[in-house]
Amino acid sequence: MDMGIFVLGIDVTHVWSTIFRTYLDVEERKRYKKQLWLLPMVAFIVVGILSTYSEHLFWRVIAYFALFHFIRQQFGFLMLYKSKMKFPELRWISDKAFIYIATLYPVLVWHILGDRAFSWFVKGDFLIYPLVPEVSVTIGNFIYFFLVIVWVADHVLMARKNALVLPFGKILWGLSTVGTWWLGIVYFNSDFSFTLTNVVAHGIPYMALVFYYVEEKKNIQQHKQPTKIIVISILWMFLICLFLGLGEEFLWDVFINYEKQDVFGDWQIFIDSAYLRGFLIAFLSLPQVTHYLLDGVIWKGNTNPMIKKIFTPR
Repeated sequence: MDMGIFVLGIDVTHVWSTIFRTYLDVEERKRYKKQLWLLPMVAFIVVGILSTYSEHLFWRVIAYFALFHFIRQQFGFLMLYKSKMKFPELRWISDKAFIYIATLYPVLVWHILGDRAFSWFVKGDFLIYPLVPEVSVTIGNFIYFFLVIVWVADHVLMARKNALVLPFGKILWGLSTVGTWWLGIVYFNSDFSFTLTNVVAHGIPYMALVFYYVEEKKNIQQHKQPTKIIVISILWMFLICLFLGLGEEFLWDVFINYEKQDVFGDWQIFIDSAYLRGFLIAFLSLPQVTHYLLDGVIWKGNTNPMIKKIFTPR
């Protein structure tokens, strides 16, 4: 399968799934009315100025913003698993510290080795400074996995001490975070492996979370829906997101990337102004940047009582 199509089907599509949690839901639209209009406007202005001044700087800022978004999602999912079970706080390594260790160590290796065969968005978007020999990473790997073992052992000992069921879902999510980030960035050194273990592992759970929220909300507020209706509804949501993602990717290629000129034609002659190009980049980046911004708002239980109703065991 072509890598571009593979990424498009998951990464770009999952960005658009946010609309079903926000703009296409009357109740959510009222709840987050200010954020839904203010955040995109601010994003458009900032991105427009940034991309007009320097496209390279724009991609660098967006890459680090995306990195932060990816890390926060890993922690958010871990907290969802944690909310499902009454388990005491860990003694040695907190869950938040664990997620930051699990994700930031591979990213640190990426920055200080300087030999990775992939980029986050475009070549040179991360600040790469080859500072250490590869043997240092070997030592770092031992420390990394030692801390992972400590985190898991803490759960086992706490479960025994308090006669509790081991939170397998939470532990598996934590270990999957280690697996996807360390394997995708440190162990393997290919664009395909990075895409598979990080982009896909990020996009699929997010879409599943959104679709689950939408359907479970219907079950709570209305009535229990037949499985067939739920499946059809989820399929429609996915297809709509895929269609929008394809449209977005088409516009990126036609006006900015020019990678498929044999298919879409050559439009470069029409984009003869840095200001016009900056405007187009701001416009086409809006779904993604808005997704990052809204994601930090719409999943907070203190502003949305439906979060607790859906994800707290009943």
